[in-house]
This record gives sequence, structure tokens and C-alpha cells, in this order.
Amino acid sequence: METDEQRQAFEDYSFEVTRRLFDQHGGKLDQLPEKEQEVVRIWRLEADMYNGGFLQYFCNWGYENFEKTQAILTKLGAVKSLAIITEYEKTIAVLKEEERIKELWDIPRYLDEYLNEEQQQRLNELDELYWENPDDIQLLCYNYYLKQDA
Repeated sequence: METDEQRQAFEDYSFEVTRRLFDQHGGKLDQLPEKEQEVVRIWRLEADMYNGGFLQYFCNWGYENFEKTQAILTKLGAVKSLAIITEYEKTIAVLKEEERIKELWDIPRYLDEYLNEEQQQRLNELDELYWENPDDIQLLCYNYYLKQDA
């Protein structure tokens, strides 16, 4: 199987697992087997990072999901992607104590008050670095989650 086919196979599998999460389990992630929970977390990361960047991913799924995804990236050996999302989260963590933040989607509203122009530019750079696909996460996931089944 060619690497492009392997990437596509994992992407198809991740969509299938995510569909099943909602169709069979009403979106309750803890009702899926652990391996499939990990696949959903990778799907969330990839879908949101490539759609709207880290802020979209983080604000949609939260800190606990972020931490569990860090552990998955570590297990997969996706060290560059892990470094990117970790640096991004550490940069926006300055807002953790901000009283006006009632929900995660309030974070983008106040970032300008906490980050200087250089820091904001770095966040843009981090999104762009992720979009370069430095670890080829889809291929890593194929090899980790599907290869033994192929």
C-alpha cells in the first residue's frame, strides 16, 4: 500500500470511528474503547488545526482533551507537532486567571490584551508550522492503529 493510500485509510477510519461515536454513543467519548477514543482525539486535532488552527481546536475541545492528545502524540512519536501545540498552549495560558473568561471561546476575545505583537505573530507561525505536517500524523496513525490490522 502506498503512503498516500495509508494516510487516506487512517483518515477514513478516523471519520468512521467519529461517526460511530455520535451514531451509537451520542457523542459520549468514554463509551468508546480507549484506542478509538485516541483516534477521535487525533481526528479532533487534525480537523480543527487544519480548519481554524490551535485556537479553534483548543476552544472546541478543552484542556483535558488537549492533555490527552499530548500523551497520544508522545506515544506516536509526533514530537514536532507536540512541541507546536504545547508552545501555543503555554503562550495562551496567560489568560487562565482572566475573570472575564467564562468559556473557552472567550479566550480569542482577550488575547490582544495579553500578548504583544511578537507573541501574536508567533502563534500564527505555530499554526503555519503545524500546517506543514512536520510529523505526518496521518501516516504515523496508520502505522500505529491500522497497520497490524492490514
